Amino acid sequence: MTREERYASIYSHDIVYCPPQEHGCAMLEVALGCSWGKCLFCDFAKDPFHVHSIEKIEENLKVLGELQPEKERVFFLGENALCLSTEKLLRIMALTKQYMPKVSSFAMYARFDDVQRKSDQELWQLRQAGLSDLHMGFESGSDSILTVMNKGFGSFEMLEGAKRLDRAGIGYFFTVILGLGGRQYRNLHALETARLLSRMHPKGIWCLNLKIWPDTPLEQMVKRGEFEMMSHWEMLQEEWIMLQHLNVENCFYMDTTALNQYTIQGFLPQAKQAMLAGMEELLRRSMPQ
Repeated sequence: MTREERYASIYSHDIVYCPPQEHGCAMLEVALGCSWGKCLFCDFAKDPFHVHSIEKIEENLKVLGELQPEKERVFFLGENALCLSTEKLLRIMALTKQYMPKVSSFAMYARFDDVQRKSDQELWQLRQAGLSDLHMGFESGSDSILTVMNKGFGSFEMLEGAKRLDRAGIGYFFTVILGLGGRQYRNLHALETARLLSRMHPKGIWCLNLKIWPDTPLEQMVKRGEFEMMSHWEMLQEEWIMLQHLNVENCFYMDTTALNQYTIQGFLPQAKQAMLAGMEELLRRSMPQ
């Protein structure tokens, strides 16, 4: 079996997705799909949720350890791997260190309700075992938008979850979806998202333009005229409002979808004014006639 075939044998899909901040780390598939799977905008909601057995994970770890013995960090694949029981996560971490002795830190996707279901003691245990960072779909700080999009939690749960992660020493990276409120809620989306983010301590914020995926409930809302999609120019304008009101420290901010063709990035708060100026220039040059 070739090296490529061995890699293919430990993943369920041909393409393996992980956050840009985790590129270069080893990737271990522990689950498939999302335990919630009800967000109206999400394409991943179509994937059946499944958690691999410890036996399957250990088999894959043996292969991963042989292919990438030098790796020091492992990302657990699964749309919200933190939903696994703490006992199982700790077992997987211990097995990982057995087959990949150089590994000292772990990261994974998570939802805020996954954090809610963990006790403070469990979060501390996971941190002590090496859980360094969580990558979370923040999406919006507006309760109205979160409710419409059936996110499954609101701003209170998000803020409390972030505070508990801070206390446990677990870092978190957020994804924000620009345009998620449509034209109806665009100013609310920008201002409420900035307000809530400014009360947290994210290590990174990754902004993405809303994409209407085929065969999702949101696509049906668009077709019925219940959701009015914003243009890329309008989403950049919304982002400018959000960034203008955003006040966070030691946070790497990036938008890889500005006007669907540009990347804007920098550390906050140092690069805030430069990024705002860059957005203003893009808005000026591309203003609709």
